Amino acid sequence: MFVVSVFWAFMAAVFGTEQGKRLFGFIGVGGTLGAILGGTLTAALAAVVGQANLLLASVALIELGVWCVYALGRLARERRLEPGEHAGEEVLGGGALAGVSRALRSPYLLGICLYMLLFTIGSTFLYFQQAEIVERGIVDRDARTAFFARIDVLVNVLTVVVQAGLTGRLLKWLGIGLTLALLPAVSVAGFLGLALLPALGLVAVFQVLRRAGNFAVARPTREVLFTAVPREDKYKAKSFIDTFVYRAGDQVGAWSYALLGGLGLGVAGIAWVAVPLSAL
Repeated sequence: MFVVSVFWAFMAAVFGTEQGKRLFGFIGVGGTLGAILGGTLTAALAAVVGQANLLLASVALIELGVWCVYALGRLARERRLEPGEHAGEEVLGGGALAGVSRALRSPYLLGICLYMLLFTIGSTFLYFQQAEIVERGIVDRDARTAFFARIDVLVNVLTVVVQAGLTGRLLKWLGIGLTLALLPAVSVAGFLGLALLPALGLVAVFQVLRRAGNFAVARPTREVLFTAVPREDKYKAKSFIDTFVYRAGDQVGAWSYALLGGLGLGVAGIAWVAVPLSAL
């Protein structure tokens, strides 16, 4: 999570806000295609070449990534894409906790923190709800595995299609604020549906739309927000938000789900709780 956060911080330092609106969705296609290709190759080659050799292949791919970053840094300096800065090269200095203090002192960054926190709490709720519904609806364990695999395939395919052809247009048509509001709106509708009808087909559709909406629309749009902050916030506050705040939301969601379950709320009852959280 930290490495991905630093990558997007570098992109926010290289590209301006308008460039980010146009390009960040398309750049995200690389990550999605990598997830699809990586999973496909692992499934096909694991039994043939063995786990140890797959790890060596991973090392080689990471090394190629390092050289790509060197090339990007050199191109950014040559083209001066961000006037007055040598993108990603100067040492920032300061303390290790500077990102925490800067995030907590800025209303703008606090807003991003709250958005991230509420999103991850909702994601954790949906994860546990899906597990309960699937366990009740699909008895055979192999059939469950196939069900989750089909969801992953649909998420990745939908993500690529939207990233490549729609994300930039949405940012142009709707602006950053309304585009960021799309995923919470989908979440309100999805949790409301689960509250009324906690069925297997509905949770599958909701999971696909929510995950693809995050990867294809919400995530690139959140990254555009960081093109408008000082360089120190790009690399310090952003890392704090993308790692600590994200995982804090996971933990709060898990504790809250257990507490609500202990109070006697089932899948439908917890979905009712998630509706106002998504609206907020």
